[in-house]
Formats: sequence, C-alpha cells, structure tokens
Amino acid sequence: MRQFLSLGLALTLAWIVSSAAREPSAERWYKGNTHTHTLWSDGNGAPELVADWYASRDYNFLVLSDHNLLSEGEKWFPIGAGRLTPEKVDQLKREFGDDWVKERTVDQKREMRLKTLSELQRKFGRPGEFTFIQGEEITDDFKGRPVHVNGVNLQKVIRPRKGATLRETLQNNIDAVMEQSRKFKKPMLAHVNHPNFQWGITPEDLASISGEQFFEVYNGHSGVRNQGDETHPSMELMWDIALCSRLRDLDLPVLYGLATDDSHEYFQFGLGKTNPGRGWVMVKARELSPDAIVKAMRRGDFYSSSGVSLLDIKHKMNSHLSVTIDAEEGLTYTTQFIGTRVDGDDLGQIGEVLFETTENPARYEFTGDELYVRAKVISPTDHPNPYAAGDKQCAWVQPVTRPLF
Repeated sequence: MRQFLSLGLALTLAWIVSSAAREPSAERWYKGNTHTHTLWSDGNGAPELVADWYASRDYNFLVLSDHNLLSEGEKWFPIGAGRLTPEKVDQLKREFGDDWVKERTVDQKREMRLKTLSELQRKFGRPGEFTFIQGEEITDDFKGRPVHVNGVNLQKVIRPRKGATLRETLQNNIDAVMEQSRKFKKPMLAHVNHPNFQWGITPEDLASISGEQFFEVYNGHSGVRNQGDETHPSMELMWDIALCSRLRDLDLPVLYGLATDDSHEYFQFGLGKTNPGRGWVMVKARELSPDAIVKAMRRGDFYSSSGVSLLDIKHKMNSHLSVTIDAEEGLTYTTQFIGTRVDGDDLGQIGEVLFETTENPARYEFTGDELYVRAKVISPTDHPNPYAAGDKQCAWVQPVTRPLF
C-alpha cells in the first residue's frame, strides 16, 4: 500500500510540475527603444558602444534602425578624423578587448569592421533580460519632404517605395512592412517617424494611413519639433486631430503613440544633441522575444514614457479609465485625461483636457459622449536631458475608443 501511495504522490507531483510548466508566464513590463542609429548609417557610435549603452541600463529590448539597411553582412568603416577616430577605436579596445575589434588597412587607410546584429545579440543578449529586434528606418521623401517609417521585426531590408503623392509615398512604405509580415508569417509593425521633422507630414496625412496605426508622439531628436510652432500643431495635438478624423470620418482604428530616442550622438550629451535615454516604450508581454513584444504592441498593450513609470492601466467598459503611477517619493504627478466629445455630427474641442487630477491612482469616469480618451501623466520634474528647453518627464497612455465603453 505504501508503494502505491508513494507512486500516486510522485505522479501527482509530476502532474503539478508539468501543469505549471504549461501555464503561460505572468505578464510584465519590458522597456525598449525602437529608433536608434549607429555607424551603420548616420550615428556616431559603433554598434557595440550603442548596444552596451542600452544593455547596461534598465532596457530590455533595442531596435537598431539605421537608414535603408539592416545591420548584417560585412561593412568596414574608415578610421580617421570623422565619426570614427583612432581614439574611439582605442576606447572600444579598452572596453571590449583587442580581439573584439577587427581592423584592416586598405591603400594605407585604416578601417574597422562594424559588428552585425547577430554578433551583438550573442554578446549582449540575455534570455529574459535583454534582446535586440531587427529594424530599419525606411527613409524616403516626396519633393523634398521627409517620409520616414520604421519597420520593426523585419527579416529583409526594405527599399524606399516612393509614390506619386506624399500620402501615397507614406502608404507604400507602410504597405511594404505589412507585405513582409504576411510573407514571413511574423508579427511586424511600422511606425511613422517624427511627422514635424522639416514639417514633412500633416495631421491629415497621418490620419490617412491604413493597415497600420503607430506614430511617434515623442521623438528625442533635438530637431524634430515635437512642440510645434505658431503655425504647426504639436505632436500631441496632431495625435488628437488624426484620432478624430480616423474614428469619425475614415472608419479607421485608433492611432497609437510611441516615444523614442532617434539617438545619433553618444559622446556629448545635452541640449542640441541627439542622445539616447530620452524616450521609450513600456510593453506588457508574457515573454521577452521580438514576436511577443510586437504582438503586445499591436494589441495596444504598452505606454510611452520620457521619464514617468506606471504600475497599471485599466479600463472598464461603460465605466472608467484608471492609471496607477509608480510615483517617486515626495513628487506629486498631474494626470490629464484628454479626448474629444461628440454630439451627433458635431465635435467638441479637439484634444480637450476632460479631467485633471493629482490623485494616484488617477481615474476618469466616462460620460458616454467621448469619441476617445487618452491619458498623459506629467511629472513636476524636468527631463534630465531634454530634447528642448522645458521638456518634462511624462507618460502617454494609449487611446480608448467609444465603442469600448
């Protein structure tokens, strides 16, 4: 009898362990940047230096999104007076070892081989802690107006698609990402980059995109004009204008807003520089893998930040939207619930602050006439390395649409 009991207990324990192994892991927040440049295009940092900057901090994933290429194959970069000086090469040797840095001399000129994404993954990747997602900034234009789209989780490079109009150019490049996603049967996303860069993309252009729903509401590049000016809307107002058009007139889904670095410069930090660490996304997923991160973002399970951390975001149909802030001790945060009301065919003020509170959790009770509601959490502290003077630390919560409540 004792043997049967022991056998039964062993089988029960084995079933419990097996069942636990089959249970999906709990969701958690993963921090990442989807817009980064290196020596592979117009950044001034070697790929390993850039990778180390993010991997050695509290980031979990990184997209190296150099212009019109993937970080693969063999590329040799000249060592000289430009972006890769002999002193910088020596620094790489000190940090990563002489054997890591590969040099050659061609026609009496020194060159260094750039590390590929697969090499960086092997060196810096840590299961469950840090990974890379392959990406590219598809860099196009229409009559001198920049049209830049980041492809995330790509498998092959995408060449700029051009178009007969700016909107067609934008749509063609987005379509190329979606076509590749279907071809490889892998989740991918395309996000429209810095619409206010050289005033390239209008709110109406942004509203028109179909098949995709991502753009940069915050970009850390010092020249992208997030705040707009007297004749151009800020990125946040552009978001609200596009949301109204998409939801009310175009029968298109909500637009999700990302915060990114668009980092290019890694040796000097401050105003006027395009540095890492200014904006990021926090993605709620069950595991740290490129596919899982992209799938979660496609579901809208993420928020964007330039310094504010959130513990939880909840919305309940026909009831409320609430945001719980991971508050720093002694700081009082302001949460704005922003949206646009609709009365029949009439729109209210676009991008109205519907409710503002310093409570934590912050909670907004739906009235039923909102076309959408999104939340912005503002810290009382300035950004430690602002893209422009007056830049505050914030978090942006994705819009909730009226059909959900």
